[in-house]
Amino acid sequence: MDVQTGGADFPGTIWQEVTDQQKVVQSYWHALRIYLACLLSRFPDYASEADDLLQEFIMKKVLHPGWLDLAKPSKGRFRDFLKSSLRHFMVGEIRKREAEKRGGKNSVVALEDLEQEIAGPEPVSDSFDMAWMQMLLSETLEQMQKACAASETMHVWEIFQIRVVQPALEGTQPPPYEELVAKFGFQSPAQATNALATGKRMFARHLRAVVARYEAGDKAVRAEIDSLRTFLEKIL
Repeated sequence: MDVQTGGADFPGTIWQEVTDQQKVVQSYWHALRIYLACLLSRFPDYASEADDLLQEFIMKKVLHPGWLDLAKPSKGRFRDFLKSSLRHFMVGEIRKREAEKRGGKNSVVALEDLEQEIAGPEPVSDSFDMAWMQMLLSETLEQMQKACAASETMHVWEIFQIRVVQPALEGTQPPPYEELVAKFGFQSPAQATNALATGKRMFARHLRAVVARYEAGDKAVRAEIDSLRTFLEKIL
């Protein structure tokens, strides 16, 4: 599916929704947990503390008044802001714990290594991005289904599901258009084809709207959709 990114269809800036702390926690918890596990792979002695560290990050950063105000569209993607923040928080927490251990001569990580870690390269975090893409896809499909129900066009949703979503996510074979004609009472395969085209346009429109909740401005939304293009081509 070719996801068009023309600016005319983008909603206005919805970046303000990102400052909804509970929404951030709900949307990004799984992805942040995966990313933290990636970070802690460099510090195996702390791997078992991943859940506690993430809870502390949520309480001390995400839910702290004013912290999300630091996220600015001009500084890049919001999810990159979250990743960078979690990375620095984790390093700071490990540094603090290692300093306490050194007081008792029981350190497992050299503090010098932690200093290098802050300035070091971003670790590979494909899992974070994949989890984010899955969240984005799920939210887009949910919004599309609701829109079809509201407009009494559930046949568009069902056709999109059985011809596109289920084959992509479940490995099923898409039914031939002749079968869709019989199932939905179309007069010709062309009508079924048109319904599927409508579904793809709806998906693209809702995808842009969902992305715009996390990224502000046409340019940022287009850039984020471009970053998803390979993923979308695989499933659509």
